[in-house]
Amino acid sequence: MNREKPKAEIDKELDEALNETFPGSDPIAVDRKDDNKPVRPVDRKPAEIDKDLVDRLAEKAKSQKS
Repeated sequence: MNREKPKAEIDKELDEALNETFPGSDPIAVDRKDDNKPVRPVDRKPAEIDKDLVDRLAEKAKSQKS
């Protein structure tokens, strides 16, 4: 659904984004489509880190560089 926001609402969002932006060089984000939607699935778990696998891949990368 493509709903045009009233100028007052856009101005309010812009003011809030400017107030929350730190430092001043960071870009503001006022173009989010739906603030209630998660960016990723809520039930997604982070990948488990296997130290042995990381070590093996590091060794493989080193040997391929040589």
